[in-house]
Parts: sequence; structure tokens; C-alpha cells
Amino acid sequence: MINEINKPVEQLLNSDREIEKYSNFLKEDQIVVAREQFDLRTINKWREYLCNVGKNSLPNYIPIERDAPNSHRINDQDKRAYVRGCFHQFSFYPWNQDCFNFFELTKSLFRFKNLLSDLDADSFLSKVPENGFTSRLSFQFYPAGCGMLSKHRDPVDVHQICLPILIMSSKGSDFLTGGAFVELPKGKVYLEDIAQPGDVVFFKATLPHGVDTIDPETERDWLSFKGRWMLLLAINKLSSNTNIGNAEELN
Repeated sequence: MINEINKPVEQLLNSDREIEKYSNFLKEDQIVVAREQFDLRTINKWREYLCNVGKNSLPNYIPIERDAPNSHRINDQDKRAYVRGCFHQFSFYPWNQDCFNFFELTKSLFRFKNLLSDLDADSFLSKVPENGFTSRLSFQFYPAGCGMLSKHRDPVDVHQICLPILIMSSKGSDFLTGGAFVELPKGKVYLEDIAQPGDVVFFKATLPHGVDTIDPETERDWLSFKGRWMLLLAINKLSSNTNIGNAEELN
């Protein structure tokens, strides 16, 4: 149920045969892991930058809309969220500039996601929303002692079939227990058990998934940034788009 890609996904973008192969894996409720898409040094630089942002500026909730600024928020069981969670989220949009040029660095992964979803490679990557959707980079930190995300499924519609998650933490060093999981027909798979920092995991959005509490016996400390990091390469509907369903929390 785990299918590996051992080269940069950019090398697969012009191969209809490879795209069809991995797209079929996803449609059959299997997982695809693209190995070593980023090196550990790059991952650590991103984490250090985001920690500094999180420690030295106030978090704010800003809805997903055209021209929204890059921002960060703390979601501690926030009732405005469709799915209960406890994490620190950092959002970046393609119409804003940032010091890493994140969207250029991740463009090939977005294009691969689009092709796997039977879309044009550059769908939703422009600096203006398209048909009520936009791309968004959502870095998420799950603090030890409380970080979690309830089991849920995300919508599959005109904007996506799959979700790509960049692994940014190591189980066993950054945290010990809990972590992101996907429920496959044959059982529950923890992403950090099958992937290392720099790997990107793809799975169908409607598969039940979530984050089990990170090191639940640890005293919570949001500003220590001890816990689990990830990056979701998302195609999100704008908050004003009512034509697409929301994420559905599962009991």
C-alpha cells in the first residue's frame, strides 16, 4: 500500500505514464511517498525562521480570501475551524512575497499534485484566485503535550484528489509518540513511521486522517517549539466559496 518515488517529482511531470501510475495508486486508496524532495539543512532553516516569527509577532486569525496577507495563528480548539485541533499554523499565499520564495521552491510539487488530480499542471498557482480557489502553503507545528488534529476527511472535488504533506520532523528525536496518521482499508499508518524529513507523502483527501496527540505526558509550552512540524501543500477554497463542501470531522 506504500509506493515510493526515488527521484525529484520534477522529473516525472512530462511523463503521462508515470502520472497515470501514481494517480491510480491514489485512487485505489494507496499512499505515495516521494523521497528526499528537500534536504535536512533546508528544512531546519525553514523551522528556525518560523519559530522566530511565532515567538516575535502576535498570532491572528485571517480568513482565506484574495489578497490575504501571509500570517500565523494559534488554533487551540478554535470553534471557527471545521475540524478540532491544537496547532500553530503559518500560512503563505502566492500573491505575497517572502524571504525564501516558498512557492517557487515548491512549484514542482504543486504541479505534480495537480497532474495527479487530472488538472492542468499550473492550476491555482497564479497570483489571483481561480474559480474560488487558491494555493496555500500551510506550515503546521503541533506542540508536545497538546498538539493534535481530530480524525477527518477533506473534500475531493474539482480542485483536488490528493493531499501532499512534507514531513519536517523525526519521530524518536523531535517527538516520541503520536503523530500524523492515515487510515487505509488494511489499517492505520503513521506518516512519520514511513517517511523522514524532506519526504513528501501523498494520499487521497477523502481517506480518514488526523494527528494523534504529540507526547501527551509532556507539559505544554507553545514557545519552546518542541514537537512535530509539517507542511501541507494545499489547494483551498476561499472563505466566500460556498459551492464546495468543508472538511468533515469523523467520530
